[in-house]
This record gives sequence, C-alpha cells and structure tokens, in this order.
Amino acid sequence: MSIRVPLLVAVSSVVTAWILAACGSTDDSKFKDGTGGSSGEGSSGINGSLGGVDGGGGGAAKPCTNLCLQQKACAGGATTSLSGQVFDPAGKVPLYNVIVYVPNAPVAALKSGASCDRCGDVSGEPLVSAITDTAGRFKLTNVPVGASIPVVIQVGKWRRQITIANVPECADTALAAEQSRLPRNHTEGDIPLMALTTGGADAMECFLRKVGLEDGEFSAGGASGRVHFYAGSPSGNQAATAQFDGAHGGARFSAAEGLWSSAANLSKYDIVLLSCEGQTSPETKPQPALDALYDYTSKGGRVFASHWHRYWFDPRGDNNGAVSGTTKFGNLGTWNDDQKFPATVGATVDVSFPKGKAMQEWLGNVGALTGMKLPIDGAKKNLESVNAANAQQWITYPSPAAVEYMSFNVPTGVPDEQKCGRAVYSDLHVSSGVGDRPGPAWPAGCKTAELSPQEKALEFMLFDLSSCIQSDRAPPTPPPPVR
Repeated sequence: MSIRVPLLVAVSSVVTAWILAACGSTDDSKFKDGTGGSSGEGSSGINGSLGGVDGGGGGAAKPCTNLCLQQKACAGGATTSLSGQVFDPAGKVPLYNVIVYVPNAPVAALKSGASCDRCGDVSGEPLVSAITDTAGRFKLTNVPVGASIPVVIQVGKWRRQITIANVPECADTALAAEQSRLPRNHTEGDIPLMALTTGGADAMECFLRKVGLEDGEFSAGGASGRVHFYAGSPSGNQAATAQFDGAHGGARFSAAEGLWSSAANLSKYDIVLLSCEGQTSPETKPQPALDALYDYTSKGGRVFASHWHRYWFDPRGDNNGAVSGTTKFGNLGTWNDDQKFPATVGATVDVSFPKGKAMQEWLGNVGALTGMKLPIDGAKKNLESVNAANAQQWITYPSPAAVEYMSFNVPTGVPDEQKCGRAVYSDLHVSSGVGDRPGPAWPAGCKTAELSPQEKALEFMLFDLSSCIQSDRAPPTPPPPVR
C-alpha cells in the first residue's frame, strides 16, 4: 500500500470535487499530453512548469488509456466514488487544502531543496481529483473501477501514495483514517526536508512530534532524518552544546550560523523552521546571512520565523535597538517592540481573504476557538501592522494593535506569477503554556502529546507554508484538467 504524489490548495471550505477527465468507457475521450508537470525522475518541483499540465500550450490529444478505460457510466446519476478525510501524520487533526487524486500515469519522484513550486499542475496525469474542505473531507467521483487503484494524497512535498485493493462499480468506497493520513516517516511516503534551529524561548521540535513525525526522522544536520537540527542562540550558545539524548548516540547539533551563512546551505532544504532564541542575536546574523535567507526564499525556499526572528525582516536589536543590517524583504509592516503587551490574549482571525475565512472555519472544526477567538499564550507585539502591498495578516489583536501571524510570498516587489518562495512570521511563542522545554534535552523536554489551540493554528500555517505558491488574494485553485 504505497505510492506518492502532490497536494494542492482548495477553492472553498465546501467539499469540492473536480472531475479532471470524464473518460467514460469509450475510447473517444482524450487527455492532453502531460508535458508541463513534474513528470521526470528526480523532478525538483511539485508542480513543474508555470502553466497547466499540458505546459500551457494546446498539447496533442491522445486516446483514453490506462485507468481511463476503467471509468464506468452508472445509471440514474450514480457514480463510482472514493471518500474520506485527510489527517496529519499523527492521524488526529484533519487537514485543509490537500489534493487527493487518481493518477493515470507514473508519479514522478520528488527532489529535496528549494524549488519554484507554483500552483498549476501535478505529476501523474490526474484522472479525477478532489481537494479537502475545512473538515479535511474529500470525495473523488467517476473513479476507475477494479483492483489496485492508486490514490495520491499531497500538499507540497508532503505526499503519500496508497493503493485501494478493489473499487466496486457505481458505489462509494470510504477510506479509513489510517489510509488517508500523511506519512509519519520516509518509508510511508514523502516528507519535506526541513532544517530546524533550536531556541531558548520556543520548542518547534516538540511541535513537529505532535504533528506526528516519528523520532527517527529527527537528526543532527546532514544526517538521514527529514528534520535536521541546528543549535540556535542561546539554546546551545551557538557552540553546538545542544545534543541528542543517548538514544541518538549523543550526536551534536551544528551551529545555526553555519546553516544560514549562505543561500547554498539553506537551499538544500525545502523548509527552514526558526525557533525563537529569546533575543535577536544580531551577532549571529551578519549581512551575508540576511541576504542569504532572502535569496533562499526567492528561489523557492519556505521559512517559518518565531518572534525574535523578526530580525531577518527588521534588522534591529532587542527593543527597537540600533539597526545593524539591511533586509531585501522590503517594507512588510510597522514594527514596534512593545514588551508591555498582554501575554495572554483572545486573537481574531482575519476573514477578509479566502484562506483566512477557511482558517477560521478549520480552527472551529478542530476545537481551537473559544467563541470566535483564538486563545494565545505568550503573545507578543513586535509587529503592529502589515503593509498589505507586500504581506498578508492572518491573526491579529485589536488594542493595542498587533499582528500575531503574517505571511508573504517572495521575491517581494514582483508580480504574483513571478513569486516562488514563502515565509511566515509568528509574533508569539508557539510552545508557550504547554510545558514543553526547549534546549538540549530532546526529546525529554517534550512534555505534551496534544496540540494546544495556538499550535493548531501553527499546523494550519505549516501546511499552507508547504503548499504550492499563489497569491493569497485569490481562492486557491486545483490543477487544470488533463483532457
């Protein structure tokens, strides 16, 4: 029961099924050539070219072949279908904006590293496709009938491929939650290669365990896991004093400075997660590092930055100290380090844009809201407002005004269709209030197994960060039909 493929972004919070090709049972149905997707072995992208699956041109039509021949017309408006919910690797939290599809051709391997994965198409010539709603639900219709039907579940470079033993004609087959969750380890499917820097004020490493990644996928930088640890300051003091426990051989973390010192180092990774260090630490982030992080995201890298890592976007010391560098990210908003901001707040989700509305619905569905507010422990006020021309606010607090979550696509200052990378800034300590302890004692410092409300918000943002790139001002779009 294994295969692998991409996940894309949804259009609405209602279950939306997309029939990418209704071949029927005759040979006169056609597909366009799939020349525009990531269809070669070792493809670096999820979505290949910037155009549709036919490369944006009107590729030559071809006869209905392979699984297309197994699609059957049903009487009385019935259909052959597959339905279910997509869950995170832990199998606990349903996920929004995940694409589920039946491929009609081989699915290409994924290659780790920064790549320009814009929304538009997926590998494997999808025959039928659906995108999960805000409850994680999907329904594939006009599914091929018979034995060993492949299904791909994907968002960005999180991808799992399964095989359905038998799909009966003109009936619905419901998938079990264990079948439709994302992979917990690399033997079950594809997991993005992530770099995670430790910090003194946040424990992102514990968050990923709660999302469901197995401990064997965490390793020191350069080792075999899908999450590579680097020691941030002051946790590890940049001297790599942090280390795994005895079960991991005491392997020491490399200093984070070595990770972010060049775009080449960063570009080995699909996603970089920066835990709050408890201070800005300008001395560890010289100008070449500031430039490198921007260059990495510009070529398709993804970055999550917690609290004092605002330094990458606003290079001043703690408490609006002296400027010690310049940023290429441009004007993202108004920064104001207000240390008197209340630590516990009830924040509001911005529903003025499509995915913001979906986020609010999703948070309600997963039990993260109190009333219509997201309770946040460890809230900060470093970002007062966003520049809407360059960034999107997600979660805010009204008075004093603060933005707790912001995202933006990169390069900044270019048309949306030329953007390749993405960054998320979180002006709060994600692990605050749950008892998880950042630092060298990993995994012993991870005290809890369930996600807090603010960690659930981060889970939404993590998978959105992982997904293909498009403007946040438009509804997410599925891959174009392969006809």
